[in-house]
Amino acid sequence: MPTEAVYHHLTPQTYMRAWKHGKSSVYIVKKRHVGTGESINTKKIAGIDNYHSLRAGAAYRTEDDCDLFFEPLKDYIVKIGNQIEKNTLTLNKKFYDFENWDIYDDNGKVIDEEKKNLLKKDILNIHVKDIEEAWNRKYENYWNSVNQTIKDLISTIDKNTTCVPATKREELIRFMVSLEWRTKPYHPALLKVFDFVMNKVFDFKSIDIPEDERLYPFLETAYDEMAHSIVLKLYRDFLNGKGHIMNEANEFINNKTLVLLLAPPNKEFLTSDNPVCRFENQNGILEYIFPINPKVACSVVNGNIQQAYQLRNLTTKEIAFYNTKLKDNCYESYILREQNLSLYF
Repeated sequence: MPTEAVYHHLTPQTYMRAWKHGKSSVYIVKKRHVGTGESINTKKIAGIDNYHSLRAGAAYRTEDDCDLFFEPLKDYIVKIGNQIEKNTLTLNKKFYDFENWDIYDDNGKVIDEEKKNLLKKDILNIHVKDIEEAWNRKYENYWNSVNQTIKDLISTIDKNTTCVPATKREELIRFMVSLEWRTKPYHPALLKVFDFVMNKVFDFKSIDIPEDERLYPFLETAYDEMAHSIVLKLYRDFLNGKGHIMNEANEFINNKTLVLLLAPPNKEFLTSDNPVCRFENQNGILEYIFPINPKVACSVVNGNIQQAYQLRNLTTKEIAFYNTKLKDNCYESYILREQNLSLYF
């Protein structure tokens, strides 16, 4: 069913609810704040209105997108610079100059400014949401099944168990990899490219977009707008089974080993609005960790063991170390299941 949701969770509710108390609340601690935070419903956190939507004026768009954007103009004739323009890709490219378009009704009469403004409003009220719809359908709605599978596997082990069958391994990897591309800040590989390309000639971060000209309120600078359009392109490709994000997932599937890190008794993992955490350890090796639920996290290491999840029981010191990394990796806030810091550090 097509989503009507305006608030798009960058960190999915189904994921965050593994840390819930009550019906659907978690404890949120703001970045660099000391304490145990406040209780907030997952509906209200880790999201941005229309973050994965497209609308008229978008830098990334397809012809099908543009046909939808300009559906309100189907019974009108548009002239731009005295030339009749029917191509919706061109209309999208020149939408910034909408005020200078001449729009004619079916009687050949130029519409007045009031009608023109209403048409613009109708156009801007159209949000193409297939990216969010596909994410919900293919990934978010199935996360509970993946999480439950991991919990069931762990429930069967004893102190001598070193591995368990890698059930739902590909689903776990695709969710984990795509989540790193979904949340903010942008994926580290992407940030390097953005910062190199967009700062090479000019500092795009310094170009503020006036509020009334922003495609969406959260796109405050030229850097934001360009980076966001690239993210949408990459994410739509992934949801169609191709592109850079899917390639990264396939690299993990084919050439990496997953280690399930198990919290010691009376200890838990925290998580955050940016739960996939990369960091360089004291040996100069890049570590990659993703909390699956309060008792289990996933680590990605070199090797291609595909039939089993390796198991590693953490010490109290080790889980405190990982939780500190996860806490510091948050974008705006990190998430606790209980307001008891001794569970985490």
